Amino acid sequence: MIKAIFFDAAGILYTRSGTTEEFANKTLKEKGYATEISVEEMEKQLKLRSKANEGSISHDVYWDQWLSMRKVTDPDQRKMLTAEIVNYSNAIQPMPGAKEALAQLKQKGIPMGIITDTMYPLEWKMRRLEKAGVAEFIDIVACSTDLGAHKPDPLVYSYAIQQAKLTPEETAFVGHLGVELEGAQKAGMTTIAINHDEGTKADFFCNSLLDLPSLSIFQIN
Repeated sequence: MIKAIFFDAAGILYTRSGTTEEFANKTLKEKGYATEISVEEMEKQLKLRSKANEGSISHDVYWDQWLSMRKVTDPDQRKMLTAEIVNYSNAIQPMPGAKEALAQLKQKGIPMGIITDTMYPLEWKMRRLEKAGVAEFIDIVACSTDLGAHKPDPLVYSYAIQQAKLTPEETAFVGHLGVELEGAQKAGMTTIAINHDEGTKADFFCNSLLDLPSLSIFQIN
């Protein structure tokens, strides 16, 4: 039986009308800026995102450079656009069924946590979880900016497992991105895919969070 369950946050416990990067690109297009960048710039952007998720650079620095790559040359304009992007990122909606599903898991006595990548302060992440109505159920937090590593690095999964004082085999990870689920699987966790990418591999697949409590791995014998 699984004794603790960990969730990705965005895309699992809360959602947005589109990704933050989609919003940023849409905003730039509306203002007449180009959104296409070269392969080299894309590689640079991915490295910057990794640094931001690890806490090596701030979210303001990341978005400022992201905008610079797209030829937004005016610093004041970049600052204004960064504020718009950050506001959008914080404007989340609760994932349908999240509060009900986590309440049922709590009733079963199963500790819960999040394993999350973010470039923003952890307090912002927790406020989003409060807005989603699920913060009260979260006992353990493994955050990329605190750990200096991000998924699928084994460190982030191992930290969460250690905090739960369990073995990997006694824990489960719920996610939607194939690379993150693969990382959890390599760490020895049972994996559960929801809202997942096409071709994603996992031990279990659920149509919604409301399916979680009825999975066999959460049944008390």
